[in-house]
Order: sequence, then C-alpha cells, then structure tokens
Amino acid sequence: MLTISNINWRCGASRLLLWCALLTGVAYGQAQQAQPQKLAYGADRANVPDAIAKVKSGEFGAIHVDLIVRAGVPEAIPVLKKQFTYVQDPLLKAKIAAGLVRLGDKDDTYWDFLLSYVKPAVESDFPDFANNGSQGKAPAEPSPEFEAWVKDHNLTPKEAEEIFRLPVRLVLLGWSEDPRALPFLRQALSSPNSMIQIIAATGLAEIGDKSSVPWIIDACRKSPANAEAIAQALVYFDDNDAQRAVDEFIPKERAKLYRDAKANGNVKPLSPPLYDKVPNR
Repeated sequence: MLTISNINWRCGASRLLLWCALLTGVAYGQAQQAQPQKLAYGADRANVPDAIAKVKSGEFGAIHVDLIVRAGVPEAIPVLKKQFTYVQDPLLKAKIAAGLVRLGDKDDTYWDFLLSYVKPAVESDFPDFANNGSQGKAPAEPSPEFEAWVKDHNLTPKEAEEIFRLPVRLVLLGWSEDPRALPFLRQALSSPNSMIQIIAATGLAEIGDKSSVPWIIDACRKSPANAEAIAQALVYFDDNDAQRAVDEFIPKERAKLYRDAKANGNVKPLSPPLYDKVPNR
C-alpha cells in the first residue's frame, strides 16, 4: 500500500515541469528575446551539424533530437530511424518517433509507437497531484484525492511514480504537429488532471488547429481553478474568440507578457524559435 513515507514527493509539480522543459527545450515561464546575444545550444541553428553528429554516435539526448527536428532536416531521418531501433529509454524513443512524424516520415511504425506511449496519459482518470490551492508551489505531499486514487487502484510506490509522470508523455503528441493527434488532445482537455489539461491545450496550440479553440475555451470554463493556465495556449491563435478568452481568463498584465513573448518570436508554445548564430555585441 502507498503511504506518504514510501515516496519522496517533495519536488512535486515543479519536477514535472522540469521534465517537460528537458524534453522540449522550452524554458517555462520565461519570455524570450527576439535575438538573444548569447544563444542557448537548442536555439542556435549553427549547432545542427553537431546535433546530427551526436545522434550518429549514439551519445545524444532529447535536446539534440529537438534541434534537428525543429530545424527541419529531412536528411537526418535515416539517422533518427537507426537510433529508434537502438534506444531503450522509452521517453527518448518516443521523442525520436514524434520527431520522425513531424519531419514527415510516412512509416506508421513511429506514429503507432508514439500513440501507444501517449494513450495512457489521455485515458487515465487520475486526479491532480496537488490541491488547487497550491498556486504553483511544489507541494510537500500529494493531495488526499491523489492518495485515495492510488490506494483504490492498489498501486505500488513505483507504479504511483509512473502515473505521476504520465503528463510528460502528452507533450510529444502536440510536438509531433500531426493532425492525427487532434482527437486525443481534445479528449485530454476533459482529464481530471490539470497538468494533462494544460499540456493538451498547449499541444493544440502547437499544431495551430483553430477549430480546437472552442474546445480549449470550454475546458477553461469547466475548470475555473486552472482556467488561466489552460488559456495561455489561446495566446498563440490568431482568432478573435481565442483572444477574447485570453482577456477573460488571464489578468491583463500577464496576458500582455504572453502576447509580447509571442510577438518577439516565440510563435509556438512547445517550439521556441531557432536563430542563426549572432555574435555578442
């Protein structure tokens, strides 16, 4: 039986966001400059050859796959396919699969693997890890609802930890930019888990599907405690209904910050812009 003493939960939601950031290269909560003087590795297009070399060598991570795919390098497809067969870590393997889908590879092997990896997050009914009143702070302990859910499902501590990580998987569905992801992301908007709702809305914004705007707005109305976080995805839609909802659900000053970040080049929520390398000035 799971008890509080069995698991170190003290990193809470902050750790989950860190996993998402490592997976996508996104610096959560930071507005990006249009042309930073010193580029991060994953933002510098000049690092693409190095990323390809690392993938070829087998000594690579998600950031290298991310950089190659966002740069749109179809000649890297055979290299990524080769590493897909060798990689054992399921998260990195799913990142490669999503990248191949995004690059336009037509072999359904990669979409099928990605979907099988992500579906547990879409279909799970596990509640929020933290109480809604935590206001973004990492909770010291799981919520009573989460503990009760784990107990009802008779999960071991290790199984409970895996459930806690499920939202991270959903990031890859939107990052793939494949229209086949739309019904699954829309389904995830109805999840009882707020992190899954937020990531689902962000994924729909990444794909840029305007027909999903009413679905995101509906999720905001049905989850008032998480409406602001869900509505951040609406900033990325050039749509009057979406922008009105931003003003409805997000305080004016914060809405301006999100809009300014988008205007300064951060045009996709899961894919920060790639810049040509510029010298320090």
